[in-house]
Amino acid sequence: MTKTITLFAAAVSLSVLAVPAGAQGALEQARVSAPAIEFSVPAPAAELTAAPGPSREEALKKLQLFAYQKSDVLSVKRNTPSSRKEYSKETIELRLNDPLRQLGEFTQKYVYYRTKEPGPRPAVVVFAPFSGSKTIDAWAAVHFAKRGYNAVVIVPHESLADKTRPLDRTDDLLIREMISAKMLIDLLETFPEVDAQRIYANGISMGGIRTALAFGVEPRIKKAVEIVGGGDLPGIIADTHFKLLKGVRDARMAIEGIKTIAAFRLYMKKAMTVDPLDFASLRDPEDLMVVMGEGDRFVPDAYQQKLYDAFSRPAEGRYPALLRSGKGHLVTAIEIGKYVDEAVEFFGR
Repeated sequence: MTKTITLFAAAVSLSVLAVPAGAQGALEQARVSAPAIEFSVPAPAAELTAAPGPSREEALKKLQLFAYQKSDVLSVKRNTPSSRKEYSKETIELRLNDPLRQLGEFTQKYVYYRTKEPGPRPAVVVFAPFSGSKTIDAWAAVHFAKRGYNAVVIVPHESLADKTRPLDRTDDLLIREMISAKMLIDLLETFPEVDAQRIYANGISMGGIRTALAFGVEPRIKKAVEIVGGGDLPGIIADTHFKLLKGVRDARMAIEGIKTIAAFRLYMKKAMTVDPLDFASLRDPEDLMVVMGEGDRFVPDAYQQKLYDAFSRPAEGRYPALLRSGKGHLVTAIEIGKYVDEAVEFFGR
């Protein structure tokens, strides 16, 4: 099993179609060019206990952070699809003017797995784990496509492993990623093979965290399944045993003169303005499925529980759907096909 986990961790490590000049805007041009096991969850230490989340009114105000203009999409390029028996695969590139007005122009990439089931079909936005579009994303997207869903992997434009990024710019990365997800949904709404009323989201690990955040801020995502993600990002980063994330954290602590993990946690709670927990009040808990691990050292169990609790309405007897893998982070990830099947069943209910 150790060898299997090691190999899995390592694994997780154009011909442009012409469009009519008269098509109205980049998004419209793209359409024309289209070819539970129960276990006890350890309680967080007193210093980790989160203050009450934002009220619904405060959460609605925070949505302004994700505002953008459709004119920020400068062009759309859909590369020639490659065909498989049950799906086709293509890369879509959006040339963007940075909505945050920091990076100038850049290219946001998506990998689109289009099912060959007759449409319009539902679509799943697949969020990547820690960095980049890795094998596990492709596995999930292919599995969805074979089950009759169009699936799109968002390829992160910025790496979370970038040690040159100041800690107080972490929010900018997350906000930009959420805007890129909103732009993708704008695009999917123009595709005749997509049922725009059935757009869902799925992700594992950091992809699960991204999924929960996107679900909170984007009402067009009707349902979401997050797998071993969590909430309270300052705490997750402070307490993770994921070597790559620890390396980034420790490097930035040294550069920015932060001496202790406790000081780091306090600093990040003040510096970060968005978290998946912040927007839970805006969504119906029944539209979220949470898959929790056990003894998770990458996203500690307590933070997975925090996310579930934030989306719950105990006074009303309303909760997200819950699956407990009873396994650690990597073993849960190895079983991604099982949880995609669970997601398909959940989305179809």
